[in-house]
Amino acid sequence: MNIAAQSGSTTLKNRRIAFFDSGQGGLTVWESVVGRYPHLNTIYLGDNARYPYGNKGADTVTRYASEAILFLAAQKAELIVVACGTASSVAVARLKQVFRLPVVGIVEGFCSEAATLSINSRRVAVLGTRFTVASGRFEAVLKESGVENVWQRACPLFVPLVEEGVSRGEIAEAACRMYLSDMPDDVDVVMLACTHFPRFAGAIANTLGMLKNRSVVLRSAEGEITLFTSSSSSLSPIVLLDSSSSVLASVETFLGNHANSDEFQGSECSLFCTDAPARFAQVAQLFANKELPEPKLISLGSL
Repeated sequence: MNIAAQSGSTTLKNRRIAFFDSGQGGLTVWESVVGRYPHLNTIYLGDNARYPYGNKGADTVTRYASEAILFLAAQKAELIVVACGTASSVAVARLKQVFRLPVVGIVEGFCSEAATLSINSRRVAVLGTRFTVASGRFEAVLKESGVENVWQRACPLFVPLVEEGVSRGEIAEAACRMYLSDMPDDVDVVMLACTHFPRFAGAIANTLGMLKNRSVVLRSAEGEITLFTSSSSSLSPIVLLDSSSSVLASVETFLGNHANSDEFQGSECSLFCTDAPARFAQVAQLFANKELPEPKLISLGSL
């Protein structure tokens, strides 16, 4: 069955690119895209009433994501970015079959970038939610990309800590040591497979840098930045990789293939959530350095 998402009468200068996550973490991806395209018309939807997705079943996550896409299509979205590691892991393949609108997840391009960065087929680590790790999707796609050695770890405490504004210091690094102390020494690339995790990158870098005596750099759409400098120069740095580069590449390809990409230019930004707008706005500002519009409360199909 193929369901056509109805977007209404789209006019020039009114076309939009939409970003969807179970909460506010996907704003890290949104910010990277609008940083490159500051006049882009965008929509962001955080389904915080049913957050987190990481402890839901695959069918439930797929249903939630489908309802979100139907809403975003009605808002004149013409590209859907599923900026959620869990939904990308279990739902995007099905969503692409069901909807005519183009849907971009964070798995395939992200894994391809990680495979390119892996040195001499050494190990890639995947940090994500429990469901992302349990799904095995990242591991499968990495192996399709030529990475044979994959180490995965669910880090569920990172999410609530970030949302409480605790992303550095003793508590954050204690959580990192709990999850990362047994990471193999031959890991070259660490994939931050949850959009909350880039805000935890400093604590992850400090922990891995001290454990492995290696420098640690963060690679994103904004480029590379060294987060930890090791006293040893004999080992290559560990690369923390977030998904913003691969998503930005997908958006660039979409706009490049569109005959009139200026139709997406207008600097319009709408922010939607499914519960507690004031709290949503407070947490959202932890993930975006840009000023955000006031979130509008909406209801999705099965709420």
